[in-house]
Amino acid sequence: MGLAFPPFSLPWGLWIAWPILWQLAQRNSPYRPLYWALLLWNLTGCYWLTLTALSAPDWQEAFMSFLAGALAITVNPLLMLLPFGLTRWIAHQTRTAFSAWLFVAVWAAFEYLHFRWELTWSWLSLGFAWSEWSFWRQLGTLLGPVGLSVWSLGAAALLVEPLGRWRGIAFGLWVVGLPLVAGTFRPAPPTATPRAVWVLQPNIDPYVKFAEMPPEVQLERLLALLPEEPPQGALIVGPETALPLAASLDRPREEAFLRPLWAYVQRHQVNLLLGVVGRQYIPPGRELPLSAEPLPEGGGIETYNAALLFRPDTFFVHRKKRLVPFVERVPYLEQLRFLKHWNIDLGGGFGNFGKPELTCPLPLYPDNLPVVVAICYESIFAHDLRERTPSQPGLLAILTNDGWWKKSSGYWQHYTYGRLVGQSLGLPIARSANTGVSALIDSRGRPLAELPYDTYGQQQAVVSPAAATTLYYRWGELGLFFLSTFAGSLWLIRWFRSRASSRASEK
Repeated sequence: MGLAFPPFSLPWGLWIAWPILWQLAQRNSPYRPLYWALLLWNLTGCYWLTLTALSAPDWQEAFMSFLAGALAITVNPLLMLLPFGLTRWIAHQTRTAFSAWLFVAVWAAFEYLHFRWELTWSWLSLGFAWSEWSFWRQLGTLLGPVGLSVWSLGAAALLVEPLGRWRGIAFGLWVVGLPLVAGTFRPAPPTATPRAVWVLQPNIDPYVKFAEMPPEVQLERLLALLPEEPPQGALIVGPETALPLAASLDRPREEAFLRPLWAYVQRHQVNLLLGVVGRQYIPPGRELPLSAEPLPEGGGIETYNAALLFRPDTFFVHRKKRLVPFVERVPYLEQLRFLKHWNIDLGGGFGNFGKPELTCPLPLYPDNLPVVVAICYESIFAHDLRERTPSQPGLLAILTNDGWWKKSSGYWQHYTYGRLVGQSLGLPIARSANTGVSALIDSRGRPLAELPYDTYGQQQAVVSPAAATTLYYRWGELGLFFLSTFAGSLWLIRWFRSRASSRASEK
């Protein structure tokens, strides 16, 4: 299971592993061996979560960083046991044997819900295993990433469920036929005028960024990456937390350290999109969110992981909504107030980040072309990005800082997962990562330009903004619902047949 995911990317292993897991699930006492199997999967796929401990400034921080990663790796398998337990319970209540088809439907509900609560760690969603295989990745345009997960499980179910001589035909149609159908449905999306786009990669170690390297040195490093003569209206994208200083989201023009960036934007009449740690003032008299810091004179300051779009005429702000549990915000903070100070500081954190109610695309100068912004973790949440993707041509900008986990599987997984999500929506991507991989990708998931990990530099390409026209964008999770309903219906047919045969034998 672990080898199915990038960078190994052997997704056919899913069709070997799941039948074994289903065999384990049919034991009298299955949960201990199942947990160890699921733990091995999580450890192989997400071992890099513990690597933040290697660069911590002291042993206390190293311990907390290691504990944070270890908890994610050990707790997520417990959550993954829930579909097994529910499938066994339904089978017991209906007096039927454990069914792979029933499990497929239950797992579909599990992944759907796991993406939507605040304690989510959906990194090992099965659909992401196909992110490096273009033939099967195109199924995302039909089903979305979670629908691709259900398709994967459906293929494994075809190998173990009794189908007689039809097994080979059904498996071939499922594994080859459905991707071919997805590939043939490629309507030419409406496009806007091609735009010159740059992505910047400062390549600053994040532990150095927030503790050792002076902010003015980082600013000089960033300014040196800006193109010398960009055409008017070009888009230049920098990474998450491109600068280590907190910037006012109310009056960013007044920030002294941002003035060189404003001057560049106005001189060349371009768009500059940068990740920042943003601070927003809440005046006295307004109710303070629990994540805000109160001021002695009244009011308070809310801090966001944000992105600033610098335009020659104005500015726009994107505030990150999907926050990493316990690193950027305590889950369900309002309900679990006693956990407020349980954050894990990886550097650059400012307590609990604010969580906006609404996020919208940012309009580019001069034609208001919409850019959907995803900061780091947000890029794997296809359903969130779909909800704020407009129908007119646009771009997806991914701003991230993957250097916390060094040159491990984590940065590459994040890159390929975002590419799958962009292709599922039919949007071209401008991805700027502090240490890499930075890339420009077309609407079919094909890289136009890439900058490898641990490289200082920039990449440029002329990108054609496209409208989201994929079936996943139009229908959302309808494909997921159809596949899970299909799997559940096969189980119901089997159940009714077993009941009918048992009644006939009693007579």
